[in-house]
Amino acid sequence: MVAMSSTARELSSGSSSFVVPGKLAVLACPPALCPHLEFAVSGALIAPVSLTWTAQPGRPGFLCAGLEWRASPGTAGRLATVLRRLGQVTFETVEGPSPGCDAERYSFTPELGLHRAAIAANGDVVVGEAALLALLERGEAREPLSRGLHRLLGTAWDDVLEPLRRGAHGAPVTWLRRTG
Repeated sequence: MVAMSSTARELSSGSSSFVVPGKLAVLACPPALCPHLEFAVSGALIAPVSLTWTAQPGRPGFLCAGLEWRASPGTAGRLATVLRRLGQVTFETVEGPSPGCDAERYSFTPELGLHRAAIAANGDVVVGEAALLALLERGEAREPLSRGLHRLLGTAWDDVLEPLRRGAHGAPVTWLRRTG
């Protein structure tokens, strides 16, 4: 993802007493959208957010930033929902596991849209039995098995995001300890 920052704040946790760790990596954002993105993130987190932006070497003319939090389960999904509406922003958001829920990653590119995946403790994508059975039942009629597996794993997203991930290493990250 992105490097850590020295900034940290403790915020109220809202309705859930259980909190999970999470990260948001804004991998490419046009400068004109940066204030809109911060406003959207603040709304999703129910806390003021001011990100530290740096140039994205993997996409000249774009900026990148990172945010780490400890917040109620579902925060990554809320962030993905609001940020995808901005259109020209490329991002990933990851949330740790909570009781009864796997860790998850949301990846978004304007070209590919949104991909959600459950992830294991080592960062591997976990594909559930129901998704595999559905893929097998559809068989070759809709798509070859290999293409279906790549879709479930998010291979196309990783191919687009990896150069941007490398470009964002070393970018400052804002830390929020607990949010609503």
